[in-house]
Amino acid sequence: MDNNTILVLVFGVLALYFYSSMSVYKSMYRKIKEEKELEEKAKQNRDAEIRKYEAQLQDAVNTIQATDDNLVKLREEMQRVKLQNSELKHRNELLQKRVDELYSSVGMI
Repeated sequence: MDNNTILVLVFGVLALYFYSSMSVYKSMYRKIKEEKELEEKAKQNRDAEIRKYEAQLQDAVNTIQATDDNLVKLREEMQRVKLQNSELKHRNELLQKRVDELYSSVGMI
């Protein structure tokens, strides 16, 4: 064999090796790209769920705060009513004493 034939043969083997490895790298690139797209979709779904749960949590916090405000108002109103009731009981006792005094003074007459 002469040198040109050996060189052509070596270049042919190198070309075959290059093209075969190139197809392997192309398929690997496609697979990596597909996996990256899947990961991006999974990340987007996760982020969307996080935003949804954050919105639900914020709604729950707002509801709790509104309920707490209502409870504070109700507690204040209840304390006011209790105070008013105790004042009315005291006035009732005074009036009852006055009625008893009037009955006793009428009985004396």
